[in-house]
Amino acid sequence: MNKNLLFLTLLIFFRISDANDIKTFTIIQNCNVCHTEKYKKSSSIKSLKTLEKEYFLTKMYEYKKENKNGVMNRILDPINVLDIIEMADYLYGE
Repeated sequence: MNKNLLFLTLLIFFRISDANDIKTFTIIQNCNVCHTEKYKKSSSIKSLKTLEKEYFLTKMYEYKKENKNGVMNRILDPINVLDIIEMADYLYGE
């Protein structure tokens, strides 16, 4: 019985962590539409690779808290703070 419970627990844990990795990867891929080195439409849009982790987190929190109708505010609406932290860890390491 205990072995079955342990197996189920590990199976659920690894499935959840895989799902979170996929979710974070998908969010980042959406960001890369504008935030790459190849994007030339606006000089104010920086590649995510060029940002520091702390700057990234600060800007994302600011966009999340702002009560504006800008592009970044709308994009971040369904994304929670834990998603933002996972994005930063994925991009810049833990």
